[in-house]
Amino acid sequence: MSTENFAGLVDTVRKDIWRYAKLLDAVTIDSQINCKQADFTPIEKMGDSALWLKREDQSVTGSHKFRSLQYQLSCLLDAGAEKSVLSSSGNAAISTSKLLPKNANLKIFVFLSKKTSPEKLAALEFSGNFVPILSDRPLRMAKYAIKHFELKDLRPSQDSNAVIGFRSLGFEIFEQKPEIENIFSFATSFASIRGITEAYQILKDLGVIEKLPKIFAVNATGKLAGELSGQVNLSSGHEWTPVDISDEEILATKNKHPQLQTSLEGIASLAAAEKTKAKGESLVVLTGRNWEGAKVDFEKFETAENFSEVDKIVAQHE
Repeated sequence: MSTENFAGLVDTVRKDIWRYAKLLDAVTIDSQINCKQADFTPIEKMGDSALWLKREDQSVTGSHKFRSLQYQLSCLLDAGAEKSVLSSSGNAAISTSKLLPKNANLKIFVFLSKKTSPEKLAALEFSGNFVPILSDRPLRMAKYAIKHFELKDLRPSQDSNAVIGFRSLGFEIFEQKPEIENIFSFATSFASIRGITEAYQILKDLGVIEKLPKIFAVNATGKLAGELSGQVNLSSGHEWTPVDISDEEILATKNKHPQLQTSLEGIASLAAAEKTKAKGESLVVLTGRNWEGAKVDFEKFETAENFSEVDKIVAQHE
């Protein structure tokens, strides 16, 4: 393994995604949004096992979504965009609210379900250019705003820049634990898994590593799937190895590790790693925090249940 080619491309002063700016698609320095991530998110060893936890739940925004949104929002600023739309189950909205510069000429309309946990809603940081909208049909309202006003859709499944931002997670894992042979991560839109894979492919192309780690895409199959951002369809045709995890396995793992105050997605990934028992050093990505109670000021939120209400909200923020 030769790390010289990689080391010369890393800004060792930075600890956020811009540490790897030369390995991401170009964004002008003036458009690069900074975050207060002072260090790598920690990696912790699980007892005497060959299992490690990547604590993205301890990031400044509480989830790994800071990586994709920091890059996506920077790309919007670089392109001179003035408005964009995001539908979110919570973590992406939190990251956007914390990362979006308060003085930027950029407004983000964020559509959230009225069923979003109050704990996540309470974690949002409000500003004039962050516009959270509660709805019983958030995705439908978001799609209307995107099409009607011709705005960028920031969902990871629709914006390839999210994948590029997530490359930083793969590069960071490599810097912290270059000997990792297996990576387990929860699969929703696959953006984070794609980003990790792209990072390791770049390292291989640079001659830094000889082969990629085996990447396991974790999927929830039971009733908890809705709480875990939905159920996905995995097949062996992907470049990742699928692992299905049941509600019973998630809850058993949560009870087994009560000290881990992390999201159910992270617990599902840990359950997959313990179930699979892959050979060699394995790493589990704990993607988000288990948000705990706080009061929500619902007067700060817009609401929209039909297209005319969306029109009105957008018009108010011209």
